[in-house]
Amino acid sequence: MALHPEGMFTTGPIAHLVGLAAGGPDPLEWEVLRFNRVTRTDYWDPAWRHTPQHLASQLDYLAIAFSEEFFATCPEADRRAWRAAAGTKTLPAFMTELAMLLRLADRQGDATYEDVPLAAWEVRARFPLLLSLDGWAYDGEFASYEEYVRAFVEGEHPYCFYEVIPRLTQALEARTLSAESAAFAASFRVLAPEATPETLDVLARTTFAHMTEHHA
Repeated sequence: MALHPEGMFTTGPIAHLVGLAAGGPDPLEWEVLRFNRVTRTDYWDPAWRHTPQHLASQLDYLAIAFSEEFFATCPEADRRAWRAAAGTKTLPAFMTELAMLLRLADRQGDATYEDVPLAAWEVRARFPLLLSLDGWAYDGEFASYEEYVRAFVEGEHPYCFYEVIPRLTQALEARTLSAESAAFAASFRVLAPEATPETLDVLARTTFAHMTEHHA
C-alpha cells in the first residue's frame, strides 16, 4: 500500500488553519481563537479528540523534523499555502508560532463574539444543518413553514438520530448564543439568513413535539 505522510501538511485541522492564515483577511490570532471555539472539548468528549494542545505538539514535531526535501513532495498548491501563511518567517518558525497561539487559546478559553466576530467558516463548521432550512418549503406544496418542518421530520422518522436531532441541537445552540450575545446574533443573521429566530423556534417546537409523541 502506498504511503502518504505528506497528508500532515495537506489535510486536517492544521492545514485548515494554514489555509486561513494564507488567504484570510483576519489576524491568525483570531482564526486560532475561532478554531478553539469550534473544537472546544468538555468533560463528556472523548479524551483522544483533537484539541489545541494536541495540535500544538504535532506542530512542534513538524518544526523539529522539517526538511525541504520532504516538503517538496507535497502538492504545489499546499506548498504555496504554507509559504503564504509563513510570510517572511521560515516554515519551522511559523509552525512554532502557530503552536504557541494554539496553546494560548487553549489556556484562555473561548473568545467572546464581541472581541472576535463570528466567521463564515465557523458557521459552516458548527451549524451546517441550519444553512439550508428553506429547502422546498415555499414551492406551494405546504401551507406554512411549520407544516413543511413537520413533513420533513416525519419523513426522517424513525431514523431521527441521523439528522433531526443534530439539526435540533444546532438550532438550540444558535438560539441560545443569539440571546446571550448581540454580536453573535448580528453576524449569524448575515451568515445564516435562513436561520431566523422565528424559523429556529418553529424547528425546535415541531421537533420536540415529534420526539415527545414518537420517542418518549
